[in-house]
Amino acid sequence: MVAEERGKMLDDSAAFEASLRKHARSMLQYADFVLHDLSAAEDAVQEAFVIAWQRRESLREPSAFGPWLRHIVLRECLRWRRRPWVRWLTLTEHVVSRAPEPDATQRLDVARAVARLSPQLRAVIFLHFFEDLTLKAVATELRIPEGTAKTRLYEALRRLEGSLGGYSVPSEQVTR
Repeated sequence: MVAEERGKMLDDSAAFEASLRKHARSMLQYADFVLHDLSAAEDAVQEAFVIAWQRRESLREPSAFGPWLRHIVLRECLRWRRRPWVRWLTLTEHVVSRAPEPDATQRLDVARAVARLSPQLRAVIFLHFFEDLTLKAVATELRIPEGTAKTRLYEALRRLEGSLGGYSVPSEQVTR
């Protein structure tokens, strides 16, 4: 009976759509953070939602919908990063974009430094600092060992430290 109820929830397009709508904003923010290109992020999330619908039977526990969907979004983002034309569009956008406002200089420095990180490092940074997940939860979400999550977080912070003058890695942030 429980499996039958679960199957109904997954097959109910209205319930599935409601779950997608509930997570849409956070998935778009996540994809934008990983891809560093809002247009590509929108496309990647849209494709991830289609994939989620097609693979809805693989969701074992409805309460794990958010992490399950985020994993699909990350996979789709990584697939998008491998497309050469996406890199060209991103470069064009940066070349054609208007000059930054003087007040936004520091924010742009951080954004540029984060953009230089690999998608895997950005994913760990986003989940840990923006979604406020523990490193154990980050590891579970990304399906990597906890030690790998710690290493990626440390490497991301080390690279950011090198890119941003006056920034140093607080030791307690890495061990959380």
